[in-house]
Amino acid sequence: MSSSNYWTRMRNRRLSRRAVLRSAATAGVGAAGLALVGCGDDDDDQPQAVAQQQQQQDQPQADAQQQQDQQQEAQAAQQAADQAEQQEQAAAQQDAAQQQQQQAATAQAQQELEAPPIGGELKISDTSDLASFDGFLTFGYKAFLHGHNCYPMLTQFSNNPGQSSIDFQPELWLAESYEQPDDVTWLFNIKENAVWEDREPVNGRNVTAEDVAFSFEEERYGGYPNRGAIQPSLVGVDAPDDRTVRFDLNGPLAPFLLYLGHHAGPYVMPPELLVDEMSRQTMISAGPFLLDEYEPGSRVIYKRNPNYFDAPKPYADSLVINFIGDNSAIAAAFLSGELNTTWFGVAPPIVEELENGIPGATWEYQPSLVIGGVFPDLALEPFNDPRVRQAMSVAIDRDAILTVGGALERGQWSTALPPLAGWWVDPKEDDALGEFYRYNPEKAMQLLDAAGVDGLDGVPFHTTTAYGPIFAEQSQVVQANLLQVGISVDLVVNEPTVHYSTIFNGSNTGVIGHTLSVASIEPDEALRNVFIPDSPRSPIPNGELMGEDQQMLDLLNAQRTEGDVETRRKLLYDLQLHIANQMYSVPWVNPPISQVARPELSGVQFIQTFAPSPSLEDMWFNDL
Repeated sequence: MSSSNYWTRMRNRRLSRRAVLRSAATAGVGAAGLALVGCGDDDDDQPQAVAQQQQQQDQPQADAQQQQDQQQEAQAAQQAADQAEQQEQAAAQQDAAQQQQQQAATAQAQQELEAPPIGGELKISDTSDLASFDGFLTFGYKAFLHGHNCYPMLTQFSNNPGQSSIDFQPELWLAESYEQPDDVTWLFNIKENAVWEDREPVNGRNVTAEDVAFSFEEERYGGYPNRGAIQPSLVGVDAPDDRTVRFDLNGPLAPFLLYLGHHAGPYVMPPELLVDEMSRQTMISAGPFLLDEYEPGSRVIYKRNPNYFDAPKPYADSLVINFIGDNSAIAAAFLSGELNTTWFGVAPPIVEELENGIPGATWEYQPSLVIGGVFPDLALEPFNDPRVRQAMSVAIDRDAILTVGGALERGQWSTALPPLAGWWVDPKEDDALGEFYRYNPEKAMQLLDAAGVDGLDGVPFHTTTAYGPIFAEQSQVVQANLLQVGISVDLVVNEPTVHYSTIFNGSNTGVIGHTLSVASIEPDEALRNVFIPDSPRSPIPNGELMGEDQQMLDLLNAQRTEGDVETRRKLLYDLQLHIANQMYSVPWVNPPISQVARPELSGVQFIQTFAPSPSLEDMWFNDL
């Protein structure tokens, strides 16, 4: 029955009831009058008065009843109107939902028609070969550059249109979803369609939560050089079931999601690959690319993974990484099309040539976030005296170093931090911080005199070819600067493999090391990796001596847990100033990173990271 019929019947029912009452009242009065007249009553006023009195008594009740009936009618009418309006709204919502579904279907169909084409060969270069495909067993950032093509992580750095290459924000990757029951517990659900490639010994099986937990195990990850990011906060990782990973921390860690996607891992690897350390020689992929061919000293070739869980990415059919150490050769390869994009930038001396020679190319320029410097052995006399280390710092002409790299105008100076926006303080503009950074040979000699040092001879000064020829030339500038103030160093140029196993991790004592250290995404990471006394990531020989500096350790711990931005900024300034006074490392410079992609590539969005795979899998060729 319709609502309108229901309310019509109720109104008719009330009207009929009132009609009956009126009829009964009229009949009663007439009978009484006739009876009284028949009795011959000579008092005609009395019955009339009685009738009027009765009518006066009944009238308020009748009026009240009428008012109640009117109110009920009004309420019924309003309810009917409200219900009709609700029905109209429901119908409108249903129409809107159907329209949205139609629009979504149309958009999906349009997207399928406009999906980037699949094909083409991405061709990039690196300055040198990698020592191993496993950055856990043989540490070196080269392994991470390659590993991210094959090994997924729970999160990765987002790569949205218009996003800066140094704006590091986390997004889910291998993880489908997550929840955080409390400040110290994180639960992640693994994507069901993530599978390892179909080859021995995994044979195309699913990526499981156990694989993730294995990658974070203490015996595997505990000595891993990236431990400064998550490891100090990590209590345990386990897999309640095949698709769920649980992380337990010992306290809140604000950048936890960002650290899970850190460009140096730890990547998720199948445990089977560790049998007989196969991971040194090969990779088994669940990521965007499959390792296809490795030519030592020449190149690494990858092909598109057809079973990638984020299909249809990657859009390129293949990825070729060529080992080219000479800038002239790199420039020629870009101009001819033998290289078509970068993953870690091009050297400043060839930027102008490429800008002029490749019209329509996509460019981005951002400061390098790599920490580097000169790292004297803290136990080696007289470098155990902070005044000697300060003297080394003011003896170095940092602008001359940038000039060698062709980056004087765009380059910046490191402090204990790379130029992370909002946290780093420019020593050129801060008088207190800049005291031990500004080039001042006279002050250097005064500091050496105060430390009782009258010249030094034959100190081993180790550098490397791992970062290209410019870095070795810059080491010669440092050598000349130090000689000017009476410190004579013997330059030792190491091959990358030797460098990474000795100077890079500070294990070679009795020397001064010159190296790049870490590319940092967060101040906490930059500071803890270098200045925590037991950090295996620190290039400072005998760095455990920093454990005697309680003030620095207190500041390091305070900034890691401080949630207020302004308070943390003050703590980080105090740290930069304190470390400048101690000069445990003599900070280096930060030239700009210049990224380029030839005009035949679309979807170009760079990430300044050791893990550039998200940017590579998003690119496609627009002329296919």
